[in-house]
Amino acid sequence: MMKAFLRKVRSKISKLLPIWIICGTIMGASWWALRQHYFRFAVGANERDPLYRIESSWFDIKVTSLRGPQKPTGKVGILAIDDDSVHEFGRWPFSRRYYDQAFKNLKKHGVKWIGFDSVYDKPERPSLDDIEGQLMALTGSRQQSRDLNTVMQSIGQMKKMSPADLSFRSALQNFGNIVLGYFYMETKLEASRALGTRQHYDGIERISVSEITGIDMPEGKKLSDFPLMKPEAIQVNDPVIDEVGNHFAFFNNDADQDAINRWLTLVADVNGHLMPCLALKTVAEYLDREIFVFFNNNGIESLALVSREDPSDSIDIPVDSTGKGRVLINPRGRGETIPHYGLAAAYRDSFTEKQKKALKDSVLLLGATATGINDMRPNAFDPTINGAENHAAVMDNIVRGDFYKRPATIFRTEMQILLALGLIFTLILSFGTGMLSGASLIVFLVGYYYLDKYFWMGKGIWTFMVVPAGEVTLMFTVVTLYKYVTEEKEKKMVKGAFQHYLSPEVIDQVLQNPEQLKLGGEKKELTVFFSDVRGFTTISETLTPEKLSELMNEYFTPMTGIVLRSKGVLDKYIGDAIMAFWGAPLELENPAETGCQAAIEMLYALDKLRLEFKAKGFPDIDIGIGLNTGPMSVGNMGSGERFTYTVMGDAVNLGSRLEGLTKEYGIKIMISEFTHAKLRPGKFFTRDLDDIRVKGKNEPVKVYNLMRPDYLSTPEQMREFIAHFEKGRKAYTAQDWAEAKRNFVNCMQMKPDDKASILYCERIDHYIEESPGQQWDGVYTFKHK
Repeated sequence: MMKAFLRKVRSKISKLLPIWIICGTIMGASWWALRQHYFRFAVGANERDPLYRIESSWFDIKVTSLRGPQKPTGKVGILAIDDDSVHEFGRWPFSRRYYDQAFKNLKKHGVKWIGFDSVYDKPERPSLDDIEGQLMALTGSRQQSRDLNTVMQSIGQMKKMSPADLSFRSALQNFGNIVLGYFYMETKLEASRALGTRQHYDGIERISVSEITGIDMPEGKKLSDFPLMKPEAIQVNDPVIDEVGNHFAFFNNDADQDAINRWLTLVADVNGHLMPCLALKTVAEYLDREIFVFFNNNGIESLALVSREDPSDSIDIPVDSTGKGRVLINPRGRGETIPHYGLAAAYRDSFTEKQKKALKDSVLLLGATATGINDMRPNAFDPTINGAENHAAVMDNIVRGDFYKRPATIFRTEMQILLALGLIFTLILSFGTGMLSGASLIVFLVGYYYLDKYFWMGKGIWTFMVVPAGEVTLMFTVVTLYKYVTEEKEKKMVKGAFQHYLSPEVIDQVLQNPEQLKLGGEKKELTVFFSDVRGFTTISETLTPEKLSELMNEYFTPMTGIVLRSKGVLDKYIGDAIMAFWGAPLELENPAETGCQAAIEMLYALDKLRLEFKAKGFPDIDIGIGLNTGPMSVGNMGSGERFTYTVMGDAVNLGSRLEGLTKEYGIKIMISEFTHAKLRPGKFFTRDLDDIRVKGKNEPVKVYNLMRPDYLSTPEQMREFIAHFEKGRKAYTAQDWAEAKRNFVNCMQMKPDDKASILYCERIDHYIEESPGQQWDGVYTFKHK
């Protein structure tokens, strides 16, 4: 018992082992890929991480297609140097004299702060308009000049500071709430190309007034110890402009390797000064808050904007887990999703009433959007969006507080999900059906999508979905292909082994439902068939073993073919006997009729065989067939090591008894009353043969002779013959011996060799001499099988 169990366990393990190896390999590869991403992400090497690129693309899809654009707060806008501005003021760069009037109008409409996503690194040269205006002021006319020296001195002053720059300085001073922008160069090569031999940090003293002072750093650490952005150089505004500024910030954009701007660096270590970016500084001043940066041993852990009036009121800004102080941008949509206000419209004060209302208490970013001068920085929605809009999106995120983030804890969660899913799908793929595995995959993918949509993404957490989804999809695909290849081989083996015993339809059903091959049976109503070669012992004695084998093979071949073509199951050969059944495992509409039709076809096949045997010098053969229909146990019977698909039960035993009794009546086919009851009237020729009690049974059973249609010459003769026989049977059971014998004699006149009629005549003669008595039930009891 234990050995059989262990053999079964070993067999199961050997079958499942390749699946476990496949699943384990895919789990390991997925785990390794995720770990590699974590290591690369930690050191800021995303550009070398294919997994990050794939997940980033899926993140873009989630943001653009699955979530869609978002309505901005309306508090943040773009002061656009647009095509209308270039047309209004002249080619770019146009004179700075126009800013003063534009800023006055913006302040009138309630704009609180303006950040500059641009840099004015050189003074503006005096134009002819400037010179003409100065001359007019000095001379009073274009033709006269009172003092040439005075004119030349005035022109010299304009060279030092043009009237346009004076106007620009005045605009900045009058508006007051201005954050002037600058940009940095990341590499030495970039710095040397842009600055040449100039000082790389020229102007750092002026802009350092905006250095972040709210720093919480571990003891013994200094700024250079952390993985912050450390620019090689900066490009600031001309000193004439910067000297009137009070707030400064860098406006660099960060792009991933695919050129999409997903992150924004909030702070940078600029020559030892912790400096804010334009979005952070501008929105902090707009909200009247101080910037606080909190470090751990690895870098920036968190960043907050603390109210200057109430220190307990703070806005926490989630930063990336690399310690670099970057924020994940939550883009609002395509270009101009965040409102745009043209600089020329501000100069003309030609805003609509709706725009004027929106400008009240707003904060704007000045940036170029006109064709040819704009700074395109693609986001997930728009490949041609302007860089200022990425800064504005972050400002809008801070105002509303709806950030996207990848916290450090999500790494552990993703790893746990990866391992748990791998184990669950390994079990499903090992022990579940293909349909269950496919359904599980679909349920997981749909469920994981909605879980991310409402639980993670809905809360602003970016989780990696491609890795776990790819893991289970790859496991399902590879294991399914493996099962298909191996199962196809097994199916071919099964077909090869069973093609001589089962019809192709039956084999296909077994292959589709392999659970039918498990040990055990089920109770079903079937039709069982037994046939036997008459006088086989005598035949075998007259032939050599080789000739006997040839004869039986030629006999079995057509008989087996008839069984299989009729969708029956060849149960077994028992010496010269054939056992078969219909109705399982393939369901048939009427197994009884199918079995009867097959039996008659065998008689015709036997006729052909006799002619062939005679030509070969083989002995003549004859067969008897018994058919019974009833409840039987059908299934795989035997032991755990070896079993066969067969039928068992009293109904099977009765079928066997009927085949043995055919020679008593001299008929070819005997069927039980249970089989007869299933036949449609008129489809077959049958006669009520007898009421018998077989050996080992107490209950009598009515049996019928299934007759081949050509038993007599015509169907009319067949019907007349059957009518005489059945009248004789009725008279026989009523003990009307004379009437019974008269009808049986009529049958013998029509068919002189009808042994059944002869048998009844002999019985009648016996009962005339020795009456069976009044208690006789008309049942004939056989003492032998």
